[in-house]
Amino acid sequence: MKYEGVSINYRYFIKSITPLLILHYFFENIQNYKKQKSLLVVFGILSFFIGDLFFLDRYSVFSFNMAIGLLISAKICFIICFLNHEDFKFKHIIPFLIFCSVYMLFLLTAIFNNIKDIYFVQVLVYLFFTLMFGLFTYLRYKVVSRVSFNLVLIGFLLMLVVDGLTALNMFSSSFQYNMLSSSVIALAFNLSQFFIVVGLLKENKEKS
Repeated sequence: MKYEGVSINYRYFIKSITPLLILHYFFENIQNYKKQKSLLVVFGILSFFIGDLFFLDRYSVFSFNMAIGLLISAKICFIICFLNHEDFKFKHIIPFLIFCSVYMLFLLTAIFNNIKDIYFVQVLVYLFFTLMFGLFTYLRYKVVSRVSFNLVLIGFLLMLVVDGLTALNMFSSSFQYNMLSSSVIALAFNLSQFFIVVGLLKENKEKS
């Protein structure tokens, strides 16, 4: 079986390397992280990995739904890891919410004419959890170390790049999908998880 000229089996093999390396790094440094949340991190990484494998066959409705479900599960795992009990002022998160809302509105506008009814609800739900992911990423500000906050924020922004390019690839006729865009998506997807995991491992160190 081929996918854009590349063997599916080969792509499965390549895509399995990075999650294994991230998990290896996490287990090597797990002593710096809360034990009760370690399973959530592992499950999140594995859900991202398996969801990404299903996305290789994303033009199949079943594979697309499985991929979306697993990616949402992964984000929920990390959202739980981001939870804290600090109070916050709503006005402080308004600029961040505006940024995320404008980005998602732009994305929906770009793909609206080509998105099929069988995908519309799933895409909206996925974008909602992406917004929640970003919100809880931002709420870590001044609760964890500055390095931890910055790394996780970079991971979230890279995830926005992945989601945007992937949505344009599937649902925008004007988007030119090529080897460069495919490489950018793959690199950003893997780096986003790496930055998030490293950031979580550093969150218990001295706060800024």
